[in-house]
Amino acid sequence: MYNTIDGICFKNMLTGAYQLFQQKYEIINQLNVFPVPDGDTGNNMLNTLKSMYSMIAEEKAEQPVGILAEKAAAGAIMGARGNSGVILSQIIHGISRGLHGKKTASCGQMSKAFQYGILYAYRAVTKPVEGTILSVARGIAKGTREVIRTETDFSKILEASIRCGNEALAKTPEQLQILKDANVVDAGGQGLIFFLMGCLNGLTGKVEEIKVDVKPVISRLEAKGESFSIEYPYCTEFIISPCKVKAKEVRKKLSSWGESMIVAEGDNLVKVHIHAQRPGHVLDMAADWGTLHDIKCDNMVDQFHKNKEKQQKMAKKPLGILTVVSGDGWTDLFKKLGADVVSGGQSMNPSVQELSSGMDNGQYEKYIILPNNKNIILAAQQLQKMLGEKVHIVPSTNPMEGLAAAMAFSEDNTLEENLAAMKERMGDIATAMITTAVRDSIVGETVIHKDDFMGIMKNHEVIAEKDFTKCFLDVLSHLITEDTEIVTVYSGKDLSEEDCLKEIDKAEKKYPDVTFETYQGGQPLYPMFISAE
Repeated sequence: MYNTIDGICFKNMLTGAYQLFQQKYEIINQLNVFPVPDGDTGNNMLNTLKSMYSMIAEEKAEQPVGILAEKAAAGAIMGARGNSGVILSQIIHGISRGLHGKKTASCGQMSKAFQYGILYAYRAVTKPVEGTILSVARGIAKGTREVIRTETDFSKILEASIRCGNEALAKTPEQLQILKDANVVDAGGQGLIFFLMGCLNGLTGKVEEIKVDVKPVISRLEAKGESFSIEYPYCTEFIISPCKVKAKEVRKKLSSWGESMIVAEGDNLVKVHIHAQRPGHVLDMAADWGTLHDIKCDNMVDQFHKNKEKQQKMAKKPLGILTVVSGDGWTDLFKKLGADVVSGGQSMNPSVQELSSGMDNGQYEKYIILPNNKNIILAAQQLQKMLGEKVHIVPSTNPMEGLAAAMAFSEDNTLEENLAAMKERMGDIATAMITTAVRDSIVGETVIHKDDFMGIMKNHEVIAEKDFTKCFLDVLSHLITEDTEIVTVYSGKDLSEEDCLKEIDKAEKKYPDVTFETYQGGQPLYPMFISAE
């Protein structure tokens, strides 16, 4: 019976989830609808959990369950990659909010915390789509309402959640046509089921020692000579005099509400130092024990950044671009436009932490982020929630759109003018990508065979051809209109300059009135990126 979940049980649950993902992530990758070589939903969710685990790996299991949950959530949020990874991190974040301040959790409290997780997942997505991980999450929430009211063993709650989740997962192809066409269930939804199965494994003792060297994704910072972690940023100090309770009781009561705690007892007084996440709550509790004196509350993150700014010799400019690209050619193109670059894109979605580090190490105070991949937009939005007005997003879905937007940026324009101009310019181009199918599949009306060349465009059926030239020319026939003047081809890492020029020569003969330009982008997995304007 698992009526009460303490720190040991909870750490085992999260460890079990990470372990199961290490075994199952490739299954999730195979469920991606498009049979492209960068189908990485499983990788993204695994790396999100690895980041979560990095924050609790060295923590004592005797820690209060609320503290462990907060550390796990901080790791998951900062390490979140891709849309499914961000949604999973929000589920863990919601669980942590439900367990906040608790030393242990009853079955009912833990069930409610998991319901919080589903709520937070929905909040993360502006326009939820049926047939995705969110549909599976909602199916779990609805299906377990009755059992939560009556069951007192949390392992039974998890079993019911997995059962309801599988039922909801099986319905996803009927909710989303593209899944039905490909004859697969939703990859993110399957990942959520694996997460719950791993939690059940961990709770019931089916975990092994993890032998992976993981470093905490959130490193400890230093301000005012003190080390601190960013999930507990408020250095809070006060004296209670007269104090109704003993120092030992104060320590016990506050242990779930922060770290680096020092409680010193004097003549009818108690002095407290604690790094807190919610200093107001700590002070409210302390006020019940006596009269408060000499209250101090400093935001150590602010202090850290002030110290860092003093150390920086070069003053940062007011506004610039942070872009995500992969390939030396693309990096050079964006840097020539003054943008700061984070490495990533197809198959390498950067985490929230990596985007944040790109800003910290960059040359601007505020940033317009160009994600250049639809699977990176949610991570950028997560960073925007954390940093507020320092972050703005132009939702480019590929590097060609991003480059067009970056070329419309001007340091002389206001933020609002730049955002409007960049979004407008991005809409002026048509784009396509060519890659190789990694398995047989059906997408819409297109039958795709392994090793076919695939042409992928917005608002158009996927093109699949055995011959590269035929695929390229077929893509151009849909991109080029009577108004098209310029077509730009960005060759990938595995397409030689000579072979690229041969293909363009064929295209020029077919479209003599169109100017063709070529750049070596160096992107992996995609021999060609193409834009037309």
